[in-house]
Amino acid sequence: MRAGLRALVVVSVASWLVAADAFAAPSRPHDAPAVTDPRADVPARPTGYLELQEAGLTFAYHPSAHERVRAAIPAVLRARKAMGELLGREVLGAVEIRVAAVPEEVRSLGPMEDVPGYAPALAFSKQRLVVTSLGSHRSLEPTDLAVALPHALAHVALDEALDHKPAPLWLHEGFAAHVAGEASAIRAQALLLATLQRRLHGIAALEGGLPADAPETSLAYAQAADLARFLTDKPHRSAFVGALDRARSGEPFEQALAATHEAPLAQIERKWREDLARRYGFLPVFLAGIGVWALCALVLFVRRVFERRRAGTTMPAPRKEPRPLPMEPPSRPLPRPAPAPLLLERIDGSEREDLGKTFPPEAEVPKVEHDGDWHTLH
Repeated sequence: MRAGLRALVVVSVASWLVAADAFAAPSRPHDAPAVTDPRADVPARPTGYLELQEAGLTFAYHPSAHERVRAAIPAVLRARKAMGELLGREVLGAVEIRVAAVPEEVRSLGPMEDVPGYAPALAFSKQRLVVTSLGSHRSLEPTDLAVALPHALAHVALDEALDHKPAPLWLHEGFAAHVAGEASAIRAQALLLATLQRRLHGIAALEGGLPADAPETSLAYAQAADLARFLTDKPHRSAFVGALDRARSGEPFEQALAATHEAPLAQIERKWREDLARRYGFLPVFLAGIGVWALCALVLFVRRVFERRRAGTTMPAPRKEPRPLPMEPPSRPLPRPAPAPLLLERIDGSEREDLGKTFPPEAEVPKVEHDGDWHTLH
């Protein structure tokens, strides 16, 4: 009896300790799982994969992904530079990025096979490896490598800046979404509606709104990304970098953030909400102003149309004057043809003799002399 009771107590205490440890440790992003098996190694690349080195990054990919990988490299390099500025240190000095042709090959490219199939890209921070594919299980559209790769690399960069110390889930997902710039217009729309309806989540409730199956366009993701934007803006960046330094030493990040801001987390959240109100609160006033101007223009247009119709019914129709018939222009005399030019040609002596034979000479007129003068006879 005592042995059974003792065993029950031991099992209960062990379960409580496991649950407490799981509760204390922040959750990992679903697309950046922690590899807990020490025997897990990064598998070799499949045969036939191409390799491309670019500024310390190694791209290994299926030959069919060559053009899309090359097109995404500038966006990846820009994102890495932005991460270094936001985190206050150089990051991602050497990372391997593997791109498969189809989603089914992703499981064989990383150190673990039990990975979510709906993630566009997977980040393995300790192995400094990012795995993605040209296609996706959750969409018919091809994977946008210029967005998926920076998102996954942001998880690796944040873990690197924290020396792989735990961080809140909202920080991981918010920082990755902010750096990648994914669905920024949809996130702005969600924040606008939530601000107008006053249904924003608190920082403590953000993690509950970021389950593995939550879409990146949800309100929780939009708030997490905007909170990361607020914390990494230039006015607050030094405090954010200081919080990373303290968290790297083992202090919980939210506690370190409150220490560097010299304010409790609730006050930081209030300042962030005020910033949200300034950024999105002007829009209703702007839209209302546009509505007033549009209404005034419509009233003026209707009044103008009504006045024209009223004037058309009261005023007599204008009298139409007969149009004069067009006069025909006087006929001109036809031009007379010019006379043919007289052509003169030189005649040689032989031709002159032949001409004399053909045409006889004219007869001479008889003449008589009288008193020293010659007279012609008629």
